[in-house]
Amino acid sequence: MKKIACIDIGTNSVRMIVLDPLNSDCIEADKYMETTRIGRGVDKNKLLSEEGITRTVEALRHFVEIAKGEGVVEIIAIATSAVRDASNRDVFLNKVKAIGIDVEMISGEEEARLGFLGVAKGVEQSGLVKKEDNILVVDIGGGSTELIVGNGSEILYSISLDIGAVRLHDKFVSEDPVALTEQQEIADYIRQIIKPEIEKLQTYDIKQVIGIGGTISTAGSMVLEMEIYNRKRIHNYYVLLDNVYQLNRKLLTQTVKERQEHVGLQPKRADIIPCGFMILQLLLLSLERDGISISEYDNLEGLFFDKIDKITL
Repeated sequence: MKKIACIDIGTNSVRMIVLDPLNSDCIEADKYMETTRIGRGVDKNKLLSEEGITRTVEALRHFVEIAKGEGVVEIIAIATSAVRDASNRDVFLNKVKAIGIDVEMISGEEEARLGFLGVAKGVEQSGLVKKEDNILVVDIGGGSTELIVGNGSEILYSISLDIGAVRLHDKFVSEDPVALTEQQEIADYIRQIIKPEIEKLQTYDIKQVIGIGGTISTAGSMVLEMEIYNRKRIHNYYVLLDNVYQLNRKLLTQTVKERQEHVGLQPKRADIIPCGFMILQLLLLSLERDGISISEYDNLEGLFFDKIDKITL
């Protein structure tokens, strides 16, 4: 079988999914992730660090080897928040091209569209909501957060906000554990950014809020105390706001090293996860929602479904 690999180069991690166009059950597909933190420092100096570039190129080189081993005939790659914000992005993109990957640098709006497309396909397969029902997709990444309202027929509204787990950590956190003054600054900043968007979102009749991205999947993994991440178990799982609040209340009192001991939390995410959870908490509180459903279908799956008809196999 000829397979396709889709790669997402994010602020915190690089991810790849390998799919057979003739059997595109995304939950059963092989999915790979490596934390490379290419976006560290970008918010401050608008530069990708040499270390971040090296880590990410090596991860992508490894992904190319995996793809070849699985019989992949086409690799499609996108880069999001950190790369598009960096003034030296061409240095990185040329290094990636040298290992055989052409990367499309997409806008926040395109990132939102692909994320919604992936979620919509997952919803369609699971029957979670009716085709005509409006859903809100929340994608909390390392560098940005996308909010998308739509239904089975169209996207009604979308916005990409410059708040993400890595970006907020780099901007505000200097102490370990996070100081109370820093926690307040982060919360105030998030509220300032999301307030005008919440007012717009409340004009739509939203039936369900669905979350994608590492922050939200980590919330589910930690609540379920998953020693080994299980995509089937996490897909469509409903995480209560109170559970996220209680988790983060504890995390914020701990050092990064102490957080790394939590079951369900990837150690490399331990420093940034409180910032991600704060975004999630404040969004749900502002929307007056008691929780959020997790989708394992995200912008990687959206990229696949978007490109599949345009590829000659």
